[in-house]
Amino acid sequence: MKQKHYATRLAEVCSHLNAERARYVLVGAAALQLWGTTRATRDVDMLIDPTVPNAKRVLRALARLGMGFAKELAPDDVVRRPVTIIGDIPNVGIFTRAWNLRYAEAGPAATLFEVEGVKIPTASIEHLIESKRTGRLQDAADIEVLEEIRRMRG
Repeated sequence: MKQKHYATRLAEVCSHLNAERARYVLVGAAALQLWGTTRATRDVDMLIDPTVPNAKRVLRALARLGMGFAKELAPDDVVRRPVTIIGDIPNVGIFTRAWNLRYAEAGPAATLFEVEGVKIPTASIEHLIESKRTGRLQDAADIEVLEEIRRMRG
């Protein structure tokens, strides 16, 4: 199968995740960008369904992307940890929970965005706000922006 080349890291990562049928939702600054913020990031943070079979699919997708370190990780270790970071900058963050948010809530309520023809399940504004209730200054600023987007969308 011929590899398609994408202009964005986000489309590249998500196309591989989708090809493996991984269960994930985009969170973090990349998700904020899809909702309309201008927050700069090249990292891709995803909240995954924390099962061993799904972690295997996620790691296989990242290994095929050329993130060789993904091949070295045990899926059960990924499922046990709240976050696993793969790669240098930009990196991919695999979250089994994003603060208090879990895939069981965020997955069914995800909004699909399309980037370069790739469908990307993205946490809802409400779930992104929930994932940002960390007390960190940047997350508090993100919550303000998300609440403004929610107000503008009615």
